Amino acid sequence: MQNVFHLSYSPFQIALLSVAAIASFFGTYAYRRFALRHAVIAEVNFRSLHSRTVPRGGGIAFAAVFSITTLAVWTFDAMPTWLMLSIGLGGAAAAAIGFIDDVFGIRATKKLFAQGCLALWSFAVFYECVYAPDLNALDGAFQTALILLCLFVSVWFINMYNFMDGVDGMAVGGAIYVCIAAIVVLAINGADQNLSYVFLLLAASCMGFLPFNLPPASVFMGDSGSIFLGYCLGSLLLATTLQGQISVWTWIAILGYFIGDTTTTGVYRLFFVKRWYGVHRSHAYQNLARILNNHARVTYGTAIYHALWAMPLAIWSAVDPGKGPLAASLSLGPAVLWTVRFGPRLSSD
Repeated sequence: MQNVFHLSYSPFQIALLSVAAIASFFGTYAYRRFALRHAVIAEVNFRSLHSRTVPRGGGIAFAAVFSITTLAVWTFDAMPTWLMLSIGLGGAAAAAIGFIDDVFGIRATKKLFAQGCLALWSFAVFYECVYAPDLNALDGAFQTALILLCLFVSVWFINMYNFMDGVDGMAVGGAIYVCIAAIVVLAINGADQNLSYVFLLLAASCMGFLPFNLPPASVFMGDSGSIFLGYCLGSLLLATTLQGQISVWTWIAILGYFIGDTTTTGVYRLFFVKRWYGVHRSHAYQNLARILNNHARVTYGTAIYHALWAMPLAIWSAVDPGKGPLAASLSLGPAVLWTVRFGPRLSSD
């Protein structure tokens, strides 16, 4: 707690944040024109919540900006190599996999395999600095269990984020919120400024894309954006948790809505839907966007939930760690109840 709210960056790092936001904005604009010209558009089908011709795959723009700027920071010795390799290079690979899926389509099994490879890459790069201290203190069976758990969390987070990319602005707006919440908590805990800066750079990159994705969206991020964000945020979650910089309870509080929605939807479908594993649009936010015929009310309502409920609870859990489990429960609770009420039981699929 000694360095509460003390973040110090070089003029180069500060300037790079503006460069990232501006480059992301113009990169998205250029990509949108490219996608329209080459018919990289979101198909209208039974899962769609739009009826317009909207380019998809726009996430490749802010993902590319983030990866390039991360490399630039590392080149000037302002970021450790292990972090650049995992978030910069690994993030670029995640975006490339997603973009291939956006343009050509990838079978679910192959996509899951690719996600597993991403998780293994993150684990291998993080191993010495992040995982080794905990793993070396455990017996063989517990080491294996922790490794499998971390790999599962990586893959789960990628899919969780993909599930939340269903209405205009929600996924990219959620990423900006998560980054801001993480930065505040890291500042409260006097934690690693390298990790704080990565969150800042990711938020800045997403800000350039946000104007194009707010309701009504003129471009969708697609899997190139959602897989990229899921991979990067999942890797950062594991790094900050295992290094003791953000607790598990604080992360649950930050992600209360996302975890509550996706987990409750998955469990409900597992028990009450015959083809629970199939593609669907039965999340509560999707049902409400369909019923109300309004993405904006759902997206901005979720933003209010994050800003006025989940964020204060996350800060509380950081300031008073003993209240972490309670803060996490309070953040999850309304989202779970909301999903039970408006989730799969109101689904049209």
